[in-house]
Amino acid sequence: MGYFNLMILLSRYIFAGFGILFMLVAFSFMKPFVNYSLGTRKEKNKFLSLCLYCFHLAGVSILMGKQTDSAMKIAIGINGVVVLVLFIICLWILRLMKRHHELVLWQLMFLLIDIGFLILERLDHEIATKQIAAYIIGVVIALIFPSLFSIVIKPNNKYIYLGVLGITMFLPFVAGTKILGATNWVSIGGFSFQPSEIGKVALVLFLASTLSDGERQKQGYRGLIFPGLVVLGSLGCLVLQKDLGAVLLYYLTSLMMLFVATQSFLLPGIGLLAGGLGSVVAYFLFGHVRVRVAAWLNPWADITGNGYQVVQGLFAMGTWGWLGSGLTRGNPGKIPYAVSDYIFAAACEEFGNIIGVVILFAYLGIILLCLQVAFRYSHAFYRLVIIGIATIFTMQTFIIIGGVLKLIPLTGITTPFMSAGGSSMVVSMGMIGLITYFSYKGRMNESKEEIKDEQA
Repeated sequence: MGYFNLMILLSRYIFAGFGILFMLVAFSFMKPFVNYSLGTRKEKNKFLSLCLYCFHLAGVSILMGKQTDSAMKIAIGINGVVVLVLFIICLWILRLMKRHHELVLWQLMFLLIDIGFLILERLDHEIATKQIAAYIIGVVIALIFPSLFSIVIKPNNKYIYLGVLGITMFLPFVAGTKILGATNWVSIGGFSFQPSEIGKVALVLFLASTLSDGERQKQGYRGLIFPGLVVLGSLGCLVLQKDLGAVLLYYLTSLMMLFVATQSFLLPGIGLLAGGLGSVVAYFLFGHVRVRVAAWLNPWADITGNGYQVVQGLFAMGTWGWLGSGLTRGNPGKIPYAVSDYIFAAACEEFGNIIGVVILFAYLGIILLCLQVAFRYSHAFYRLVIIGIATIFTMQTFIIIGGVLKLIPLTGITTPFMSAGGSSMVVSMGMIGLITYFSYKGRMNESKEEIKDEQA
């Protein structure tokens, strides 16, 4: 076992090296944001896939080697093979579908999924096994549903989006389950999910449809009354459910889409001021908000109580430095809710803060690729949808990782693609599927325009 522990220590350099090389190659796809090239698209995609597979195999090998129970060792191996096969098949299908330009988007997502999977498997095999089911469902939805939904995803279907949003907002009041003080889960026939995860996509589609509407634009600011009331109604429902993380995510996404649609700082600026006032009101209305603010301001004052989670997260990220303790050699299980709220801290502890930076760059890469797709569209509706999805990823990542890093008070939402949680995983992968569809459609439209220009 001593030799194996030495191998684990050496593996820290391997994981860090794969992560850095992966990001360097991945960002070469992100023009005009970066301006360097490291080879052909085909060569770079093969390299990214190789890095992903090696990272995964190294992590699963360590988890299996550290396990003394032979039955558990086999179970971990089976999970590892299933995830690897899922990656391989999915990337192969994307190539068959001629989505070569979108492969990097999926590879960035798979890297985040893989880091999350390895940490989940390290902490709780049962949760990791359940999460694999979410990966499979998410892949199916991301590959198939965007093409089917293209019939529905059109500018004049705002009332369809409004209906879906309304159902997701009111469903917790009818069949909701209270978990950790928030009534934001619904259980139907033994199947549990978070309606607000679906609702955030419906909100983006509704706002994109409404804000891009020509009649609304003719009305000026009066045309914003209806979408404004819908947003306020949604926020009100989430506040009553005490799902304050979703409130913040919905609100910031709405303000960003409003800014992009109006090209004016006035209303979003007023919205930010109103949001600040709302935060003060929430502080006095909800006791758990006051607890989280106190833990954010000075977690050391109650290190064994309300500040325990924050302090354990800081210790996890700060103890082992850039290379981490090595997979299986840390103590991420000491962090409360490490599989959900604090999975970023758990990853930093064992994989090292270099991988923490790699994770942040992976999110940045996904956001930049979304914006890259948005630039291809002149139609306001499609551009707003894509920017809305990019904003969700941006805000959700900032809210949860900012809380873990103690930049802002912690709010319990999932870390995209990493945390345990089937609803979040499936919806997040579905949004990647939408971006893939829009990217392919945009490229096809550009090719048609080029052919027309050549014929003219």
